[in-house]
Amino acid sequence: MTNGNFNPLGNAAAGSRFEVYPEALRAATDDIYAARDKVVKFGIEDLAPMVLRNDDVGMLGVKAGVVTSFNDAISQIRDKTGNGAVQLERFAEALDKAADYYETQDEEDFKQLRAKEEGVN
Repeated sequence: MTNGNFNPLGNAAAGSRFEVYPEALRAATDDIYAARDKVVKFGIEDLAPMVLRNDDVGMLGVKAGVVTSFNDAISQIRDKTGNGAVQLERFAEALDKAADYYETQDEEDFKQLRAKEEGVN
């Protein structure tokens, strides 16, 4: 786990010509949250009616364990979609944190430029 200090550039030298636009990170965050919502909907709503019963498969299907196998598979898919939604949310939160970091950096840069400008006049 990190100590809460986010510095994606690490010890990279200033002036690396690497630019990040916080608004682009925010837009990507929104898209990831939208993807997460679709995954949640799929896992909860779309898979909910997918249940087999013994009456659905007949005697041979029951003997072969089709109902149990199918229902177990659907359950595993629901678990995986739930886990996927959690991972997407974590990713979106990380992007949001990165956007916060870069916005703070932009504000600091602006303050420094303003201070230099005022010092020149």
